[in-house]
Amino acid sequence: MSNKVQVIVCGFLLGLISVWAYYFQFEAAHFMADYDYEASLIWQQPWRLVTAHFLHLTTLHWLGNVLALVGLTLVFARHFSVRTFLNALLILTVGTSVILWLSGFDDRFVGLSAVNHGLLAMGILLEYKDATSPSQQRLMLVAGTILLLKLAAEWIGLWHSPIAAAGQVHDLWQLHGAGIISGILAWWLHNRHLARLAQLDTD
Repeated sequence: MSNKVQVIVCGFLLGLISVWAYYFQFEAAHFMADYDYEASLIWQQPWRLVTAHFLHLTTLHWLGNVLALVGLTLVFARHFSVRTFLNALLILTVGTSVILWLSGFDDRFVGLSAVNHGLLAMGILLEYKDATSPSQQRLMLVAGTILLLKLAAEWIGLWHSPIAAAGQVHDLWQLHGAGIISGILAWWLHNRHLARLAQLDTD
């Protein structure tokens, strides 16, 4: 099985875990409360840095986010091995949660949307770096600009996500912005890893 197929399978399995978690919460009364993001508890219960991203409040919420995760994995899988893909997701989940905590974000949240924004930002940067023609680079610049314009529209209140769980987070742009920053960090660390591998190959 090729690296690309393994990564796609991995993304699909992570999506299934998120779907399972949504339906399991109806069987376990305190499941959501024990694993969502809550700023006052994340250092006493650090699993929340990761687990909050794989929980959802409504069927539409998980459906949109899981489809986005699987779709982004399909598009960008060629850039990853399973190890680097999981590393990227760990950076995206933990990084987003830490950035939110440092910024004073005190809403509780669940959902993959921040991870999806980060994975999209990372994928755009990877595609830009690997582009073989100016037209491909321009296309990635347009994609990146659209992503930032969407974030700005959320910030000023012109864009409301059709899949976000109603009433979950007042300032969704903070959540998505933290995801994008984490995506840039994940891209930078991914490139450093590739550079180290290239160095080892030449030694």
